[in-house]
Amino acid sequence: MAEIDFRNKINWHRRYRSPQGVKSEREILRIFESDRGRIINSPAIRRLQQKTQVFPLERNAAVRTRLTHSMEVQQVGRYIAKEILTRLKELRLLEAYGLEELTGPFESIVEMACLMHDIGNPPFGHFGEAAINDWFRQRLVPEDAVSQPLSDDRCEVLALRLREGEESLNALRNKVRHDLCHFEGNAQGIRLVHTLMRMNLTWAQVGCILKYTRPAWWVGKPPASHSYLMKKPGYYFSEEAYVERLRKELHLDTYSRFPLTWIMEAADDISYCVADLEDAVEKRIFTVEQLYHHLHEAWGAHEKDSLFALVVENAWEKSRANSLSRSAEDQFFMYLRVNTLNKLVPYAAQRFIDNLPQIFSGEFNHALLEDDSGFSQLLELYKNVAIKHVFSHPDVEQLELQGYRVISGLLEIYRPLLQLSLADFTELVEKERLSRYPIASRLFHKLSTRHRLAYVEAVSKLSPDAAEYPVLEYYHRCRLIQDYISGMTDLYSWDEYRRLMAVE
Repeated sequence: MAEIDFRNKINWHRRYRSPQGVKSEREILRIFESDRGRIINSPAIRRLQQKTQVFPLERNAAVRTRLTHSMEVQQVGRYIAKEILTRLKELRLLEAYGLEELTGPFESIVEMACLMHDIGNPPFGHFGEAAINDWFRQRLVPEDAVSQPLSDDRCEVLALRLREGEESLNALRNKVRHDLCHFEGNAQGIRLVHTLMRMNLTWAQVGCILKYTRPAWWVGKPPASHSYLMKKPGYYFSEEAYVERLRKELHLDTYSRFPLTWIMEAADDISYCVADLEDAVEKRIFTVEQLYHHLHEAWGAHEKDSLFALVVENAWEKSRANSLSRSAEDQFFMYLRVNTLNKLVPYAAQRFIDNLPQIFSGEFNHALLEDDSGFSQLLELYKNVAIKHVFSHPDVEQLELQGYRVISGLLEIYRPLLQLSLADFTELVEKERLSRYPIASRLFHKLSTRHRLAYVEAVSKLSPDAAEYPVLEYYHRCRLIQDYISGMTDLYSWDEYRRLMAVE
């Protein structure tokens, strides 16, 4: 097992214009303060205020958006980080682990990763992801199916674009097809930070948001040793070279995770479980009293031990006792949050310290709060109640289906840009308007400048004479459409769909 020295992990250098030479503690902290400024002032963070956490298209400001949720995760992440550092200090291990002068950056990296953890999520969350993936799967058909006649002309056009060329390119076609059909918010977050917004963050800061280490084009089961770390796509083919460099700079083995990412993940797990239940009460899906009974019933499979009593029962009793002075709802959730944090944060911190050798090497194949302990069972309790009584609620399901239809519909509207030949689309990019393609020209004008420039830059690095050029150009063109639509907010995508479908 490698020696634990966080000076080898908290890398303050950047991809571009990186500061040189050995830095003092104050200078290193300033570098990470610059990261904080870049992140907080980025448009991707601002857009989170119009992407809802559970209830799409929600106009009630008291219900969480992705931004308010991320701020809560940020606070919990800071709490866990401070708890870890305090315990390491008490054990006199800060100096031994190279953290004595890096406590500030340690906290800052975790905080900002928590704030950024959802920036890649498309409108309507997981249903937006499903809509993007289903749309491309239905049109970029598998290689073994292209020899068969295709009855759906919508599928045929995109399938033909990816089967032009030599047979030797089949492996590349299949790779990019698989990549495009596995859009994932975490992978899109890496793409946003590096490719689309060019934030030029420190290697350590980017490493902390690489939550999953599997590439989107991965086929088959991941190795058992990394099954948890690779359970979802973490980055795309378009960012492959960047992630390879990231691993090198952070001394990470292939498919290993950055150590502080476990803290960000635990903060998210703790935050959203209680928040989803509170939002459901705010939406009047159930009352606080009904929620208490749901929790009590769901815990029935476990022993009524002290943890349930100390967290849920205690919150219920205190909210009843103080209901005359304040809203019983507010009281219950205040105590539930406080009790949950006071139990789970120290446990997560201790799990981090107890498993630090594996966590430091990036090989710990679990979440901090996924084990057979009562603390994990408490989180599962919240999740199970939310699944049974919130996410399956007819109002929620209807909104999710509407969101799925909006994203699918927008992709269909922009399909003409994917139907153009390589020569025609190249000419459209150069001239920005082709009279013979009036619809495609107008759709192209609607794409954001940032996304168009990312496409142009990616294609400019390819050799037009190379055999793989048509496949790679088309890959980046599909990414262009995915980037644009996934970057929309819930309300903007809803309004844009209605405008383009002429239903207003």
